[in-house]
Amino acid sequence: MAKLTIRDIAALSGLSKSTVSLVLNNSPKVDPATRRHVLAVMRRHRYVPSFAATALAKGSTRLIGMVVPGLSWHMVASINIGVAAVTERSGFDIILYTATNDRDYGSLIDRVLTSSMASGLLVVTDKQPLEPLVQLHQEGMPVVLVNTIGAEVDLPSVTADNYEGALTAMDHLLQLGHRRIACVQGWMEYTCCQDRYRGYLDALRKADIQPDPELTKPGDFVPEQIRARSRELFALPAEQRPTAVFAHSDVTAYGVMTAAAETGLRVPEDVSVIGFDDIESAAQIRPPLTTIQQPFVEMGKRAATLLLDAIGGPDETETEQDAEPSPAEPPRLTMPTSLIVRSSCGPVPVDRPSQGRSHRTSEQPTKA
Repeated sequence: MAKLTIRDIAALSGLSKSTVSLVLNNSPKVDPATRRHVLAVMRRHRYVPSFAATALAKGSTRLIGMVVPGLSWHMVASINIGVAAVTERSGFDIILYTATNDRDYGSLIDRVLTSSMASGLLVVTDKQPLEPLVQLHQEGMPVVLVNTIGAEVDLPSVTADNYEGALTAMDHLLQLGHRRIACVQGWMEYTCCQDRYRGYLDALRKADIQPDPELTKPGDFVPEQIRARSRELFALPAEQRPTAVFAHSDVTAYGVMTAAAETGLRVPEDVSVIGFDDIESAAQIRPPLTTIQQPFVEMGKRAATLLLDAIGGPDETETEQDAEPSPAEPPRLTMPTSLIVRSSCGPVPVDRPSQGRSHRTSEQPTKA
């Protein structure tokens, strides 16, 4: 299907091309009802105007938009520190958009385009479909994803190596002698959680340990479910109970530790717990949490650098008619994680020296 133009949107709206142009340029001459009508037509037909053409009409800004799922997300502050460290040296400032209540990014793009303030978008992704961002990028507005937990799309991105991080976490537990290692999962529709679970299974296989389905529990990042499923693990007979738990996030690990205390188990004397993320509170709880550190600050720096490079890269003489998406493959950076050793992991309890099913199996573990 041919790409829609401003003229098409004008015809679909029953308005003149100049009126649609005024809407796109956020002109105060357009009454609110007309503006809402035009934006609704654009959204219904998934139209995104050429950012290059709009920028020519309005002049470039010295602002980049940072889109976050919510300010309470644990990694947002750290990512923002990294972004700010780069933008403050570049002469750009940050304008913050939250997408907490958006079912997709369509209404967010409406806000960005009608304000005409951002020269590019850095997006910390959540569960929303990313197609509107892909279309926006194809139309000429630079977009970079950071912490791509949910999807793989044709956009520049910076993320952590979740698979290798899980292997590192499991290797630490295995070196401590653990064989009955449980996994409390996150939201398994996230690509990052699939990668972490795949690392868990592969680490067991490499250690000649047959994965026990009874030791995998869904947590979905929901505190009540995490505690309930963890209590099920700790209620198993002593010889079947896990001696260690790999949690898909630090917050998940906190729920596991709470459930252990509720069932009379001590961390790490009776059960070891390892998390994933290394959020600020991980070092403050008791016992301090051993975890896999995602380099959120560095991820923010690299994402901001990619975005500023893209903003400075396009030919500013392009018009809506001759702008074409770049044929180059968008950069996708995968950042290494690190093991942070604290006090929540220890050796297998001395009264359980022969835990686990430590024999080779020809059966391949199921991948998430």
